[in-house]
Amino acid sequence: MVQTAEAKQLCRAVSTVLFPELEFGVKSCGKYTREDFREILSRIAIDHEFANTGGKTLQLERDEQVDLTSTARNPLAKSLLYHLRTLSTGAINDQFDGVRDQVFEVLRSQRRLPAFVHVAIDLHEWRFYGSADTDHVITTYPALGTNRAFCFATLCIVAPRTRFTLDVVPMDANGFRAKREAVRSLLETAQKHVSIRHVYLDRGFYQVHVVAELERLDVDYIVRARPSSGMEDRLSGHAETVAEEYTMQRNRKPTASRRHGFCGSAPHNRR
Repeated sequence: MVQTAEAKQLCRAVSTVLFPELEFGVKSCGKYTREDFREILSRIAIDHEFANTGGKTLQLERDEQVDLTSTARNPLAKSLLYHLRTLSTGAINDQFDGVRDQVFEVLRSQRRLPAFVHVAIDLHEWRFYGSADTDHVITTYPALGTNRAFCFATLCIVAPRTRFTLDVVPMDANGFRAKREAVRSLLETAQKHVSIRHVYLDRGFYQVHVVAELERLDVDYIVRARPSSGMEDRLSGHAETVAEEYTMQRNRKPTASRRHGFCGSAPHNRR
């Protein structure tokens, strides 16, 4: 729960940047206001609660009548979710971009942006149990009772004890074309706001077409290599990892080269 004075001060400071960019399409005759939705969103984000729990907690703090034993959805949470469902993907993206631009405007005005930053690009899959025709749902390896998942890629600024999500791209496929386009879009957006020192990518991006795109964008990058006999041969007998010059090949013909080296992990029982 948000209880400490420091947490409340932080929430107020963040709200001045975040709230002006949020719109829910609330009509003037609605039971709940735009401010109600902003407050419940802030609460559930900080407390890691579901909308239903956050709605009940907020109404209890306002001394409103709430039936805690009821299994029905909280009316405030129900109204919030209804308005979120009516927003188009474009409207949500525009609001995310607006908040991000405001954050960087504040950082620049306070001269808190470093000269260069390290960024990481990651793939995420959130397990999904609904219809396969849902937007941005892909078929993936079976786990937790389903072979479907929401798939998206993120680019985050990484620093000690800090991780800031600068951009997110939904993905309708998990093949090399989708990954290449995601990397291009994420890096082009990031370069509008920060100067990048290194880009770190996990083994899911260890593909010729993705590496070629990184080369085209002229960024320094490190990609974790997938386990293979060729990569194991490049690992020393005593080192856990190694970075070296390496040429990715396809059909035995070099198609993209790594200027700064790939990283690979050696088996722990390697002698």
